[in-house]
Amino acid sequence: MIDTDITLDWQLDTLPAEQVATLTRFFGQLPVDPYIDGDFRRRRYGRFEKQGQGFHRLDNGVFFQAAAINKFLGDVPRTYADLVPAFAEHDAFQAMLAAFVRHTALADGREIGVHQMRICAASGSETPPAPEGVHQDGFDFIGVFFCGSQGVSGGELQLYHGLRQPPFFQQALTTGEYLVLDDRRFYHNAAPILPTEQQGHWDVVVLTA
Repeated sequence: MIDTDITLDWQLDTLPAEQVATLTRFFGQLPVDPYIDGDFRRRRYGRFEKQGQGFHRLDNGVFFQAAAINKFLGDVPRTYADLVPAFAEHDAFQAMLAAFVRHTALADGREIGVHQMRICAASGSETPPAPEGVHQDGFDFIGVFFCGSQGVSGGELQLYHGLRQPPFFQQALTTGEYLVLDDRRFYHNAAPILPTEQQGHWDVVVLTA
C-alpha cells in the first residue's frame, strides 16, 4: 500500500558523503555474481519489511524476475549470498532505507529488496553495470544509492521515457547521491564503467519495492 497523497516521478537527493563512505569496506567482501559470465559483478541480496519507524530483516529468499521483464536473466530463480549483519545494521545503510521510504511513502508491511553490488573493471575493458541494457525491473519503485568508486570513470545513471528514446536524464553520481524513481513509468540504465587505472570498481546499493 502506498500513500496516494504522494506522487513520485523521479527524484535526485543526497545523504552525507562521509556517512555513506563508511560502507566501502563491506563492498570488498562481496562474492562474485554466479549468474553472469565473468567476474566483473560482485553481489549480495537481502530483504526487509517496513515496520513503523524501523525495518525488520527477512531471510534473503529467492530473487526472481519474469522473462517479460528481464530478457537477460528472466525466469531464472536466483539465490544470492545474504547481506552481512554489520552492513545490514549499519547507520549509513539504515539511512538509505529511511530515505527510500520517505520518497516512496511505503506503508507498513511492504517489502524492500536490497541489492548490494560492486562492478569491477580492468585495464582495456569497458564494463556495463547492467548487462540487460535499458530496462525496467518490474517493481513499483527503485532507489539507486551511489556508494563510491575508485580507478574508474563513466557509470552515469540514465532515465528514459521509452526503450527507443534517448535518455532525458544522464548524470554520474557522487558518493552519497541517490536517485529514486517510479519503475512503472520510466526505464533506466547506467553507462559503461571505464578503467582509469589497472583495476577499478564502482559501488552501488539498489533498493526495490
